[in-house]
Amino acid sequence: MTAAHLPHHASDTEIAAHQQAETHRYVMHFPAHAPRTGDPHYAAFEAYRRHTQATAVCYVGERVGFAYCSKGPLELHHGVLEFAVANAADPKALHRDFPDITEDATPEQIATWLESSPSEFRWLCAFHHRGHGGAHTASHADWTAQLYVPGLIS
Repeated sequence: MTAAHLPHHASDTEIAAHQQAETHRYVMHFPAHAPRTGDPHYAAFEAYRRHTQATAVCYVGERVGFAYCSKGPLELHHGVLEFAVANAADPKALHRDFPDITEDATPEQIATWLESSPSEFRWLCAFHHRGHGGAHTASHADWTAQLYVPGLIS
């Protein structure tokens, strides 16, 4: 077995700090959905935004420090499901993690939950929302790790 194939704990040589470019490419299969502005639940999303915006801080920055955040207005992010895929979500799958969603919930009920559940929202700076370190850009494993490792993604 070569060193590259040794189990993680089998090597006694520490790997030096390094930088590594990552590229992730895949095809998303978005279901048909109404324009965001036509969503009848958007008013609840906007109400949450207005109610919390004055005291909002970046979800990532409040963990590792705001020095890693971009300047400018914060953006409100859906933490679990984006609007564009909500109507195709499997209610049984959601029920496993969110018991308040019934196993037979309709797309309408899921949309209501999505836009009115405070636990579904994350305030993020532009970098941690749409930038290199963003929830819409970085892999989930990398995005989550940067919550606890300052400066992980640049």
